[in-house]
Amino acid sequence: MREKGALIHLDDICEEFNILLVDTSALIRPLDDGIRGAKLIDRIKSKKTEGDSSIFFNKYLEKGSFFLTKEVFEEYCGEETPPIREVLSKYDHLKISKKEREYFKNVCSVRKEKIKLLNSFKKKKKIICLDNSEEEKYNEMFKRNLYLKERTYKEKKKIGDVDYNLLIIGAVLSMTRTKTAVLSNDFPLLYSYQALLINEHLNPANYGFFLRIKKDLFSRGKSFSDL
Repeated sequence: MREKGALIHLDDICEEFNILLVDTSALIRPLDDGIRGAKLIDRIKSKKTEGDSSIFFNKYLEKGSFFLTKEVFEEYCGEETPPIREVLSKYDHLKISKKEREYFKNVCSVRKEKIKLLNSFKKKKKIICLDNSEEEKYNEMFKRNLYLKERTYKEKKKIGDVDYNLLIIGAVLSMTRTKTAVLSNDFPLLYSYQALLINEHLNPANYGFFLRIKKDLFSRGKSFSDL
């Protein structure tokens, strides 16, 4: 297994788990992207990173069994971005800096790459659909663990509806189909996953969780110290 310290290469995760459910946060960018500022130059770098991430996963789809839930698909799709000319036409041409134009172009470029990635998921039938028996298990587990949605974690945040849905679907698939893992950078989701393992007596060897630290390097989310 190719590991750098505590980091695990995505190839090895693909070999260990047969279904990889990707969350929106992991699709957008790795945690260690080095971008923290709110200046225009940082926003340009952020958009470029987001576009590069879409390209990366699109190329990687052939290597592993990556899937999206319907809710993650819709969330990642997001709002339509207007054409660059439409955006720029609302401003005085002389007041638009070169960096601003670069930012708007990056926004449009990212949108194109996201659409390509979403189309690849659809074409390869990588949107998860539960059968009737799985839906029944999902509904039971969903109701049984609803208290997780009310918990506030370190960042003073609660797990969102899309992430909670992803969490329960992953657990069901690990029970009814095969070894499943979630790829996400959402910490309330991680903490909820850790709690769910205990509540439902799930084996992390069958239901895993990985944080995307670098482009293709991940950290196993197995620590219970933050609960």
